[in-house]
Amino acid sequence: MRIFLKSFLLFALTFSAAYVARILIVPNVVPIADGEQTGWQVQIAFLLTSVQNIGLFGMALVMILALLNRFRKLLAR
Repeated sequence: MRIFLKSFLLFALTFSAAYVARILIVPNVVPIADGEQTGWQVQIAFLLTSVQNIGLFGMALVMILALLNRFRKLLAR
């Protein structure tokens, strides 16, 4: 169970760091480009939002695997 906690904390730290960076660097930018020329703010916001999503999906995946592992151990008894 310790490996699941370490993995969860890694993904949570990744999400938190990207969220704080996006709020501090580009606070009022929505990562949607509506023209051919996009500004650097939109590109940075898109990159940081992508990293946030990786962290969120990683946390969800770790939680699902940890719960499946716990249920499997309960059924094996």
